[in-house]
Amino acid sequence: MASRRYVATAASVAIALVALTGCGSDGDAEREYVDKLSRAGYEAVTVSPETKKSTGRKNRKRKSTVAYDFTWRVNTDSDPATCEVTLEHPAYNSTSLRGDHWHVDEVDDEDVEGWGGNSPDPDTVRKLLREHSYDC
Repeated sequence: MASRRYVATAASVAIALVALTGCGSDGDAEREYVDKLSRAGYEAVTVSPETKKSTGRKNRKRKSTVAYDFTWRVNTDSDPATCEVTLEHPAYNSTSLRGDHWHVDEVDDEDVEGWGGNSPDPDTVRKLLREHSYDC
């Protein structure tokens, strides 16, 4: 009788664990973006959430994740100058990325737009910097 109780308890715990892991958890989108960047050839990838404050019901201020950023220090030529490039992947929230691609968002803390190309790898970013006359 006792062994049946242990089997039933173990089965209940296993079902609960499967149910919990099936639901998204905080950081899923962050991990997914890190994996995408690593597969594209970036090293030592650390991303950070970009949050916006919004006012919800009953005037509660709430932070919600709108994107994930990866800041990358890059050199494109033989001189010691470098640039700081921020790659951004839009997100719905902390558990879900929006779309399939990231883009170049900033260079040296200046917004850039229209740089074309989805999910640029390191060589493509270096090429874009040279094409836009950045001395990195």
